[in-house]
Amino acid sequence: MKFSIIIPTLNEEQALNTNQKSLIALKNKLNAEIIIVDGKSDDNSAPLAKLVADKFYDQSPSRSGQLNKGASHASGDYLIFLHVDTYINLRGLEEILSIDDDFNWGFFKIRLDDSQLKYKFLSYCINLRSKIFSYSTGDQVLIIKKDLFDDIKGYLDVNLMEDVEITYRLKKICKPILFEGNAISSPRRWKKNGFFKTILQMRILRMLYHFGVCANKLSKLYK
Repeated sequence: MKFSIIIPTLNEEQALNTNQKSLIALKNKLNAEIIIVDGKSDDNSAPLAKLVADKFYDQSPSRSGQLNKGASHASGDYLIFLHVDTYINLRGLEEILSIDDDFNWGFFKIRLDDSQLKYKFLSYCINLRSKIFSYSTGDQVLIIKKDLFDDIKGYLDVNLMEDVEITYRLKKICKPILFEGNAISSPRRWKKNGFFKTILQMRILRMLYHFGVCANKLSKLYK
């Protein structure tokens, strides 16, 4: 098997209901396995996840721990770390299928799933940042060669910034591939917490992280 799609969930009943068909289509298009690791949800996430997952596990909620557990059970040569509220457009799927032995890691341009100008501009800014600094967030669908993932011992056991942290380590080894296809992701975080408030919060958290503040301490501020 070439691809393993690893999805962490925590109280994602609505997203699983909405994206069930797209997850099955992704699995079939890539001839991949889907591994879902649930963080002991208290809604109907677990039974819904079992409808689409080839392998299902649960454990105490921890994004990094859930991702590592999924990777430890993966059969694929390449690990696709996917958020349940994100899907990949056709061009992105074609790029995944073209991955060969020279590929080590990469991620997609993001397109927030809202036609309002502010979300288009935010998507542009995220993509520009990713191009300049060669790092991604989980919304951008990180793909890593399993051998490389194992070599760096996966995600650090942190409660926040696990996606940014692993890309920092990866880019010290080799440059990423920034796919031209899109990861189309829900803007629900910005809608729930406020557009400008969320942007400001994330900028402050990443600045503090850059200056050495422990990610586990920052997670308390994130909540």
